[in-house]
Parts: sequence; C-alpha cells; structure tokens
Amino acid sequence: MPKDVLFILNKLNEEGFDAYIVGGCVRDKLLGIAPQDYDITTSAKPDEIKKIFKDFKTILVGEEFGTVGIIIDKTIYEVTTFRIDGKYLNFRKPERVIFSKNLKEDLKRRDFTINAMAMDSSGNLYDPFGGKDDLDEKTIRAVGSPTKRIREDAIRIMRAIRFAGRFNFYIEDELFDAISFESKLLKKISPERIFDEFSKMITSERPSYYLLLMEETGVLDVIFPELKRTIGFSQFSPYHEKTLFDHLICVMDEVKPDLSLRLAALFHDISKVDTLSIGEDGRGHFYGHEILGADLVSEILKRYRVSNKVIDKVKILILDHMKVHSEMTDKALRRQIKRVGRENVMDLYDLLIADCKCTRVDRDASFIINRKNRVKELLDEKEMKTEKFLEINGNDIKSLGFGEGKIIGEILKKLENLVLDDPEKNNREYLIEYINKNYR
Repeated sequence: MPKDVLFILNKLNEEGFDAYIVGGCVRDKLLGIAPQDYDITTSAKPDEIKKIFKDFKTILVGEEFGTVGIIIDKTIYEVTTFRIDGKYLNFRKPERVIFSKNLKEDLKRRDFTINAMAMDSSGNLYDPFGGKDDLDEKTIRAVGSPTKRIREDAIRIMRAIRFAGRFNFYIEDELFDAISFESKLLKKISPERIFDEFSKMITSERPSYYLLLMEETGVLDVIFPELKRTIGFSQFSPYHEKTLFDHLICVMDEVKPDLSLRLAALFHDISKVDTLSIGEDGRGHFYGHEILGADLVSEILKRYRVSNKVIDKVKILILDHMKVHSEMTDKALRRQIKRVGRENVMDLYDLLIADCKCTRVDRDASFIINRKNRVKELLDEKEMKTEKFLEINGNDIKSLGFGEGKIIGEILKKLENLVLDDPEKNNREYLIEYINKNYR
C-alpha cells in the first residue's frame, strides 16, 4: 500500500478505530492490477475523522453520507464511515445513511462481491460474501439479491456489464436475468451517469464485448434503440460479409481508444437502415446515409449531454467517411484537410482504414493506408497549417482598385482553389498578376 494510505489506516487504528481499504482497490490488488486510487472505510464518524486529522486540510466530500476527504501531498484520500443505507429514492441513492460500527454491514450494501472486500494495514482480507472466490472463478455476482441491488441503483446494470467486459468475467445467471428484466430502469437514471459508464466501456481494449453484452441483456434497446435496429440488418452487398451491427462493432474495435473516434466508428453507418434501396443488380445502396447519420448521431449524443466538442468531431468524421474514392488528387486531399481540419484528418483515415478492413476478410486497405501517408506529407505544407494561407488578403485586393462586395470573396475563393491545386502559386507577385490578368 502507498505510505500515505498506511499512515491514515495506522493513525485511525492508534486512536482506537477500525480502518480498512475497501472496494475496487482491494479487488485490483488481488488481481495484480495497480489501483488507481484507494478508498478507506472506518468505524470513526466524520467529526472524529476530522479531529484525528486536524493537522491536515480536510474537505467535505459528502459528510452527510459519511465521507471526509483528507489532503496529503496534494492528493485527496476519501475516508468513509461504516454505514447502512436507508431507503433508496428514484433507483439512484439512499434518502439517508445510518452510521455503523460493523464492517460487514457496510460491505453488505455494496453492489458486487468482488467490490465488497476490505483489507487492513497488515494485508489481512475481510471477505464475508466470497468476493475472492468469485475473482478466482471470474464471476460477477451481486451481494445478496440481484434484483434488490439493481432496484436500489439501476446504474449497477451498466457497472456489471463494464466489470464483465473489463476483466473478461462471466455475469452470474441470477444477476444476468435481473439485468435483463430490470433494464428499463435505466430510463430513470440521469443521461450523464449512463454515458459516463458507456464512455469507459468503449474506450477500453475490446469495446465490442460490451456492446454484445448490452444486446444480449436488452440494455442496448433501452439506451440506444437507434443502434438496436442495425442488429441482423443485411447490407445486400458482396463487399460486406457482416451484418450492419457486426460491422459497426468491428470498426470500433479497429480504431484507437479515442472517445470521439470510437463513437464515430460505432455510429458511422447508423442511417443505412433508413436509406436502403435495392438496385437492379440486387445490391444495396445507401445514398446520403452519412448526412442523415451525422444528424441522428448528434441527436443521440445531445440526449446524453455529451460535449459539443465531441459531437462536432463525431459529425465531421461521419460526414466525410464516404470520401474514399479510388483516386484522389493532391488538390482533393488538400480540400479534405481543410474541410475536416488538420486536427481530425488522421483520425478520419484511421476510421476509413478500419471501415475497409471490416467489410470482408480479404479486403485490401493498402490504397487508403498509402493515401494516409500522402496526407501526412501534405500536412507539412505551410498552406495546410493555417486557415488563411494565401499570401494576399481582402485588403490587398481592395488596394488593386476593387470595391467592397461579393467580388472580393469570389477572387479569394478562386485563388484558394488555385493554390490548393498548386501551392507553388502561393506567391504574392503571381497572385496579383493573376488578378490583374483575369479580373480587369
């Protein structure tokens, strides 16, 4: 244990109180994973905790629920009194808590057995509900009644799926059934809490696993009914051997764990369901699905109160994911860089490569990889590094005798196209000569 954690435990013990690390940090230690943080539980009440650590700065993390934050070397350690939860309100949180002197009563209120273990400063494990055995057996099991645990706080549905995916564990049958039967309770949970859990899942190593679990339990239909429609949907194309849902989660697995990129991968073809038409050759066509899809994804993410920054990037990537013609000139690539932004264009090409790989096993993505490499080279051009890249501006054009009006914008647009086609023409003297020659 870190020395500051041991210091807190020992100091509480010296004052006559029981104290343990508890929950996820114990679970991770037993799994051989370095805990990201340490939660501490104690028989001391909040006012007693503050008195014991009067020489340190303390903050009220949630004193009404028994939690005091102790700051040591700029790190906050949360210390919580043993407690028994009162009646839960709105499937979210208890109306009140009752402080307890009993560790088992405190562990009893927790969600899953693997999170209901405590350890003292000597490393002794307290495990009244068999969490260690469930870790060994790779099982997610509720503490007590699964239905009761979920009805207390329905976000435990998402947490069970997240832990199962993170550790590659099996969800015990009774808990699995309770998740399936009670999945609609997620509608009573705030969108922010749901998306917080979901974002952790899809930025993990194997996001498809979570989506498949959501589909199997019925959770997907509750939180993303628009995505549920893609399950079993045939694309009627010799270039797509997967159903639409399987294609989407494959693409998500293939791209790096960036939230915006993973969201774009998951939703990039979501409106194929709305745009399917069958050609005379019997093949499926999805004209304009990227435009409809960008709008639909924006609605979905706004529903979950995702930041505008993330939504804007996801829309940019989806809108341009069909711009993958067999041949693209440097001029077209420069236009693409300007359109999507130099900060997004590499992620766009990662999406395009993954999209190609997830169509057929034998699909060759080398032409997109080669194009990505060319885009990298073009990004080094000075014209690609700034929005206003022309060597002249509107005032320069006015000084040539042109008055205010549309003509200034028309000339600038023409010059931009000229330079995008050939950056060597981005020369002040050449551009002025071009204007005098073509607009006099």
